[in-house]
Amino acid sequence: MVDPIETLVVTFFDLPVLAARSPDGRIYLAIRDLCASIGLSRESQMRRLRSDPDLSLGLQTFRIATSGGPQPQEFLLLEHVPLWVTGVTRRKSAPEIQERLRFLKLFIIGHVHNAIAEAAGLPAGSSRNIEDLRDLERYDEAIQGIAARTEALEVSHGNARTAWRAHEERIKRLEEQIRSLVRISPTQRGTIYEQVHVWARARADHEGIPFGVSIATCWMTLKARFTVAKYEDISAAQYEACLRFIRQSYAQDTGEEMGGDQMQIPGLEP
Repeated sequence: MVDPIETLVVTFFDLPVLAARSPDGRIYLAIRDLCASIGLSRESQMRRLRSDPDLSLGLQTFRIATSGGPQPQEFLLLEHVPLWVTGVTRRKSAPEIQERLRFLKLFIIGHVHNAIAEAAGLPAGSSRNIEDLRDLERYDEAIQGIAARTEALEVSHGNARTAWRAHEERIKRLEEQIRSLVRISPTQRGTIYEQVHVWARARADHEGIPFGVSIATCWMTLKARFTVAKYEDISAAQYEACLRFIRQSYAQDTGEEMGGDQMQIPGLEP
């Protein structure tokens, strides 16, 4: 429990909420007042906050001066408030509060998407603005990059700088490696996709296992064979070897050869 260096009552959803600044300069809002402004049970929300591995990092108990003397009071870090309020059950709140929470949640969803799109060099706004589905690879890479950057920021400042430089170097090396490879074409990716599905369907029927289990195993086996994280990272030079591996695996798993009439994914028209 710490003493705030300053406090001030502010308005949140039309009701007063006590704000406090910690000795390190960060701002927190009183959970009791936040719950009252939205119409929530403080006790249940404290249980939720304490059990959440991320939100619990924003909890802080301050010693607050009251007419009855200094009293401990729970606060939540300002940066964590939007995430917390968008996850609360809105049905107990007044209609106008429910609408504000809904719009806030939609705003956060859009803001997060736009931030990822910007990091990936893609157009913000509706996903219809992304013209080529292949660009989704960059979206995935941006998510992973943001996660890696956030993880680096959680360590101490000195270690964070070291980890960041190392991370940037790894990214540069990976980018150089990727540029040095000519990956399979979209048409080749489609052929591999179809043949893996044929293999997985036959394997599922032969072994009597769910198709979901079979397809996941087939993709995992293929990626392990060619040492790639995503099948589209297979190089063009390995394309024929990849097709041979799929056919050999099909024969090994089913005892039959993969014929030309089996190249179509079951359930799809050629």
